[in-house]
Amino acid sequence: MAPRLKQLGNGLMTCIAVAWFGNQALYGEGGLRIASIALLIVGAVTAVGAILDRVLPRPKRRRAHDKRDAV
Repeated sequence: MAPRLKQLGNGLMTCIAVAWFGNQALYGEGGLRIASIALLIVGAVTAVGAILDRVLPRPKRRRAHDKRDAV
């Protein structure tokens, strides 16, 4: 499968899952409602982490002065 098509499929499935979990969180009953809320929270934290990984640059590794001067 082409990478773009696979990415589109993954995004579509994620959207459907979030919509279903949201529906169950609002209108579900009992354990399913609690599980849906928990999975929505996990999904939100994962999404924020992925966004921050793309937006914030990673610090470059720095060598210690002692190791550089010792050579």
